[in-house]
Amino acid sequence: MNKIITEKQRIKEILTRGVHDLFTREELEKKLESGKKLVIKLGTDVTGKDLHLGHTVMHRKVRDFQELGHDVVLIIGDYTVIVGDHSDKLDMRTERGAGDIEKDLNGYEEQFFMTVHKDGTKILRNSGWLSKLSFIDVINLAKQFTVAQLLDRETFLVRYKNGKAIGLDEFFYPLMQGYDSVVIGADIELGATDQTFNILAGRVLTQSMSKKGQQSGMTMKLLLGSDSRPMGKSLENYIPLRATPADMYGKIMSIVDTVIFDYFELLTRIPMEEIEEMRKSVADGENPMVFKKKLAHEIVSFYHGEGEAKKSAEIFIATFSNKEIPVDAKKIKVKVGSALVDILIKNGFVASKSEFRRLAEEGAITFKGRIEEKKIIDPASLVSESGALKIGKRRFLHIDVTKKKDE
Repeated sequence: MNKIITEKQRIKEILTRGVHDLFTREELEKKLESGKKLVIKLGTDVTGKDLHLGHTVMHRKVRDFQELGHDVVLIIGDYTVIVGDHSDKLDMRTERGAGDIEKDLNGYEEQFFMTVHKDGTKILRNSGWLSKLSFIDVINLAKQFTVAQLLDRETFLVRYKNGKAIGLDEFFYPLMQGYDSVVIGADIELGATDQTFNILAGRVLTQSMSKKGQQSGMTMKLLLGSDSRPMGKSLENYIPLRATPADMYGKIMSIVDTVIFDYFELLTRIPMEEIEEMRKSVADGENPMVFKKKLAHEIVSFYHGEGEAKKSAEIFIATFSNKEIPVDAKKIKVKVGSALVDILIKNGFVASKSEFRRLAEEGAITFKGRIEEKKIIDPASLVSESGALKIGKRRFLHIDVTKKKDE
């Protein structure tokens, strides 16, 4: 990926597909058409160990720039996370220690490179330069902004008007993120829509402090959850990047119809013209399920390969059309007479006894033995024979019962 591609149509695609805003379009077009190798910056404060498809919207855009021949720098905000980014927060953020950060970093890079090319990517921690700033350096950074500019950020303004506390340290976050751009010589910074203020802060600092001049910026559209609400773990409407191929396929098949074509735009690179044709077909009466299957195939193929995508489709048809238990569901051995609720909690299939009780009351737990299939409605049920369990819509477990003392 050494050759710099300056094809106008490809540049137009990158500057429009999934894009919310540009700072500015003219700057970006000029940079991308110049033939010079650019530094594309993406920053992240690692606040969780698992990534989901929502994160990959940004990663796919980073990959697009790589495939034009440009370099990528991923900034791990191990120093900025100490302050905490309040871009979308209406309360003060809980402080995190170095131990929390290191724990969350475990496996992050592996997931990042599931989407982004390793070749041409640098991963840097901003503690490497932010920790070395003197107090005079910090004062000089602060001189670049006014209190009015910082209070103009929506979340700060809301808190200020409502009499909620704003820590003085919170004002430093955009300065720190902007200084990251100065240090690495960023030409273009990517971010979600809530990063607009921070990216603009980077433009201010790079204009006055960087030898390369002012960085440009791009913010991306938000990927909604599978139920069309904002994506979040508490709502359980996200699709983990480390899901098995079959689970990823099944979760994509469960998204509501209204988000299908947003997912096509943000998570695949099927031409936009083709996506518009699919959208028109649905408007004309075509079953959305046809295109949902295509979407699931595209995404699973990208992350797991064509073979796994086809296999996942077969598993989905068998499981949800023929109501079978997937053959590749988890298998465990248990002692006869074991409490079913304890088995499911231990193996992560339900979170608590109260969840198990609710599912049982709703008739959402089915046991398929050698002779018959039955609903588990007794919260105190014990395991008496080998068989397979279906919990809810997409949790499956094969149980092998042994009469030995040890499992």
